[in-house]
Amino acid sequence: MHISSKGRYAVRILTDLATSKSEYTSITEMAERQNISVKYLEKIMNILVKGKLVESLKGSNGGYKLTRQPKDYSVYDILLLTGDTPTLAPCQNSSQKCVMKDKCTSIGYWDTLQKMIIDNLKKITIQNIIDKTY
Repeated sequence: MHISSKGRYAVRILTDLATSKSEYTSITEMAERQNISVKYLEKIMNILVKGKLVESLKGSNGGYKLTRQPKDYSVYDILLLTGDTPTLAPCQNSSQKCVMKDKCTSIGYWDTLQKMIIDNLKKITIQNIIDKTY
C-alpha cells in the first residue's frame, strides 16, 4: 500500500486550512508553512476545488478556505479524490486481470484487511487529526 505525496499533502493542506486564523489563506502562505512548492500545491488545490472540498477567491484578499467543518472531511474521501485509495494486492484493482483470482486461497484475507483499512480511513477526520484523536 502506497499513498502518494499528493494524497498526503492534501490531508496536510486541509488541516492547515482548518487551523488557519484567516477566512481565506493564500497559496503562498500554505506553501511556506507546509514546505511544498507553489506549483505542486496549485495542482493539489485544483483537485480539491474541483472536488468541492475547498473554495477559492481571487484577488488581493483571496485564497482558499474549507467548504465545510473539519469533522466532515474523512481521510478516505480526501484520498479517494487524489486517487490514493489503498489497494493491498494488484488483483483487488478491478482493472487488473488475475488468472488465479477465482482459485486464490488468500484473496479473502486481503479483501478483509483492505476493508478494515478503508473503514478506519472513513472514521478519521481532519478534526481528529487536529485533535490528535485518531
